[in-house]
Amino acid sequence: MKSIAKLLLVGAVAMTAFAITAVPSQAKKAAAAPCVPGLVCTAKCKGDSCKVMACNYEGKWTAALFTPTCVSPVCPVAKC
Repeated sequence: MKSIAKLLLVGAVAMTAFAITAVPSQAKKAAAAPCVPGLVCTAKCKGDSCKVMACNYEGKWTAALFTPTCVSPVCPVAKC
C-alpha cells in the first residue's frame, strides 16, 4: 500500500513539473498573435482598388474570403 502511495506522489510531482514548464510556452504563443480573429483591414491599394485582409482563427492575416478586394470609398477604415 505504501508503494502505491509513493508511486502516486511521484506521478503527481511529475505532472506538476510538466504543467509548470508548459505554461510559459503557451503564454508566448498567445502573446505572439498579431490580430484578433474576425477583424478586417485594408492593405496594398492600387489606385481605387484595395486588397482586404481578415484575421483568421489562428491569429494570422489572410485574404478576406467574401470580399478579397474593395473600391476606395467602401474599404475598411483600418490599415494593415
